Amino acid sequence: MPSALVLIANGTEEMEFVITYDTLVRAGISCTSALVNDIPDSIPTPSPVAKCSRGVKIIADKDLVDVEDPNAFDALIIPGGAKGADTLSQNKKVQGLIRSYIEKDKVVGMICAGEQML
Repeated sequence: MPSALVLIANGTEEMEFVITYDTLVRAGISCTSALVNDIPDSIPTPSPVAKCSRGVKIIADKDLVDVEDPNAFDALIIPGGAKGADTLSQNKKVQGLIRSYIEKDKVVGMICAGEQML
C-alpha cells in the first residue's frame, strides 16, 4: 500500500491538512501525520497537538522526531498556512527531507504557502 507523510505545525491551514489527509486515505494511501515543533530540536511532546490557523487543534500521529524513518514513505505532503509554512521552512530536518524526496524522485506535494519551502 502506498504511504504518505503529512506534516503539520502550529499555524497550518486546517482545511489544507484535513482535506488532503482525508482524500489520500480514501484513495487507499496509508497516511502518517507528523508534528513539526516551532522550536527546532525540541523534545517531543507526549501529545503532539498543532493549533491550526483558525484555532482548531489537531493531534498528529507522531512528533516528526519520533518518525523512525521519514524517508520510508512514498510521498511527503506539506500543507500551507502562513505560520505553519514558516515553521516548516525553517526546520532543517524538513529541508533535508524535501531534498531527499526530490533527489529520489518521490512525490512532494506542497499546498498554497507550503511551497515557500522551495
